[in-house]
Formats: sequence, C-alpha cells, structure tokens
Amino acid sequence: MSFTSAAGTVFVGEGTLLTAVFRGVSASIEGIGAVQSGIPVATPALARATTFTLTVRSGAQQVEATVPVAVVYRDRFRELAPSPVARTQHVAMPLADGGALTMGGNSSESPNVPDTDTTDRYDPVSEAVSAGPSLAFSAMATFTLPAQLEGGAFLVAGGGINSGTELGGADGLRATQVFDPATGTFHRVGDLAFRHRSGAVATLGDGSVLVTGGELPTSAAAERYDPSSGAWTGAGEMGTGRRAHTATTLADGRVLIVGGVACCGVTGALLTATAEIFDPVHGAFQPTGSLGTARALHSATLLPDGRVLVTGGTVDGSNATTTAEIYDPSTRRFVAAGEMQVARASHSAVLLTDGRVLVLGGENASAVTDVYDPSADRWSAGPVLQPAWAASTVTLLATGKVLVFGGEDAQGFPVRTVMLFE
Repeated sequence: MSFTSAAGTVFVGEGTLLTAVFRGVSASIEGIGAVQSGIPVATPALARATTFTLTVRSGAQQVEATVPVAVVYRDRFRELAPSPVARTQHVAMPLADGGALTMGGNSSESPNVPDTDTTDRYDPVSEAVSAGPSLAFSAMATFTLPAQLEGGAFLVAGGGINSGTELGGADGLRATQVFDPATGTFHRVGDLAFRHRSGAVATLGDGSVLVTGGELPTSAAAERYDPSSGAWTGAGEMGTGRRAHTATTLADGRVLIVGGVACCGVTGALLTATAEIFDPVHGAFQPTGSLGTARALHSATLLPDGRVLVTGGTVDGSNATTTAEIYDPSTRRFVAAGEMQVARASHSAVLLTDGRVLVLGGENASAVTDVYDPSADRWSAGPVLQPAWAASTVTLLATGKVLVFGGEDAQGFPVRTVMLFE
C-alpha cells in the first residue's frame, strides 16, 4: 500500500527509518530483512545514495516497491577525542565494520624508535581509538606498502628499518604480513622477491596485489601477491624504472602506472612524464600517453566514469605543483584538469562516495583542502582542516566518512589528533 522513508536525504554515515504498509503473508526489505506492516525499521548507516527494495509476498504472488534515500556530506571536519598514542610515519587501512587500523610508525609509546609493531583501532560507533592487535613485525611509512585484499583482509608488504624479522638487516624490507579480519590478527606470509625499499607502490587488481618499482636509484621490477597461495611471483619489468610514482587499477582491471623519479638520488632527481599500463591477463606492461608535466610524489584517483585524476607532486625534484591532469583510458591521453589552491606533494586524494575527490595534507602541514567535482570539471575550496599536521594518514571508511589520523608537528614529534571529514 505504501513504502516510505522518514528522510529522503541523510548525512553520510547516518541512517533513517523505513515503513512498509501492506497486505500479504510476508514482506522483506533487501539488505535489512523481514518487516511487519506499519512498523518502522532502521536502515544501516549509509555511505552513499541507496535505493531500498521492498518485496511483499502472498501465496505464489509477489509485488515490489522501491524508495530512494540520498546521502550527502556536511563538508566539514570534526575533531574527535585524541588518540591514546601519538603516531607519525605510520600507515592506516580501513576495516569492514567502518573502523580503521593505524599501524606502526614513530609513536609516543617508543619515541626513540622510528618504527613500532603496535596498532590503534578506530571504532566508528563510539568514535574512540583504542589499542589494536600487534603487527607481525614493525611498520614504517617510508618502507611499508599496505594494500586492500578481498573479504576485508589487507596486506602489509615491507617492514620498518627495525622490523627484526627472520630475514634480518636490510632484507627485512622484503617481509610481508596479512591482516585476517576473521581473527583480527596479523600473520606472516611469503616474502617479496625484490627489495623495493622506498618509493615502491602497491595496488589491488584482479584479486592480486601488484608491487612496482622503488629502490635506489630506481627499479623496473614488478611482482604480484596471490592471496590463495600467500606467495609472490615475478610480474616482469616496467618499461621505465621508477619510484615515487602512482599505480591505479582501472575499471577493466588493468593498472595505470604514472610518472615518478626515473633516475639518480634524492638530489638531482630526474622525473619522468611517461606512463604505462600493466595487463594482468597477459602479465605485461605497455606504454600509453604521457603526462603534460613530469611529476613524482603525486596522487592518482580513479573517478566514477573510469578516468584517472592526477594531482600535485614535485615537478623539479624539490618544488611541488598545484596542477592536475586527467587520463582517459578511451583516448590513452592526459589532459589538463585545472589547479588546486596550494601546491602539494605526498598528499592524499580520496574519492568520496558522492563522486567528488577530496585533496588534503602532504609533506607540509596545510589547513587548506581542495575538492574536485568531475561532473562539473571544477575545483572548489574544501573546509579548513584545523589543526593540520604533516604526514597524517587519510583513510576512507566504509561509512563514507574520512579519518585523518596523527601526523607530526613542526619539530617532527608525533601528534594524537583524530579528525573526521563528514
């Protein structure tokens, strides 16, 4: 007879009440379960616009009705209670329940140790941070590559410089561990074949994780992690050895490799504008169109329409840029995509659940944030991030909110700040 929502629009991470009025033997709402006529039921927290489907059954007959619920952002940062442990140079990954784990790095628990094996867990219900499970070995952002796996698990490839793994010494950077969501613990798996060191990139594609480049001065090596076997295998070599590049899984499962440092050390680095695509079916890299501006330490974000937004980065080995470009897989070309308010490098660019891209943070602390709307091809100023620190981790949660955690102050000491973009 009717199927209604108490609210047609809710804020991201919030829910509403659905009420079905019907005549029939039984009824259920997809994703919620059985309902009774006239009795409101609560939706789960919504991360994105959702259309709910009601099915009413009577004997061999059934009818359906739908109700859409829009989800919008408040476009604000909200500071939460500080974390019990301050962290910088850490890594972070989202959890299936809407929470997150922040891992390793230099912490207030061990201020004289650059990389720890402790973690903190963010709870999306209480919005509080508490101690999480211990890592199998320590992690440090410079040398550690986290990558999402299917089913809520994630991989952490490479350890901190004091990881203390059985491989020992510098080879400890080849060690790999996996977080098991069923047990909530970390365990060792097969080790990387190559020592990628700083500047390598990991990305999930076709169910496996691809690690490319890194090392000093650079490496063209690539390898893939198979979750079913827990082993790494070689994936050939890129056409260009590079580090501080980006790797983005396209809508068709291929991986776009863009830019980076192609030669030499930290000083006098030679940047590349080249890009190439890894095809997991054939296990090969093929060149594609080049950037308009060579850059490294930039970000790359897959847009809802399948294009890739490339933002910021260093353009001459030391100075960052405000410029952005977009790669279109259909044309295999990059085109200019406007400019941000401030120059950024080693920053974060998060695809929000409404299709916009939030850009913030980086090597230097900045309260300025930028938002790119691909539907309008327009940049706009985002909300002010205050306090703002360098080296904070930025994590898109399953709720659609964004967790900004920790970082370091002007003296390089870790901070306890926890913020939510919502």
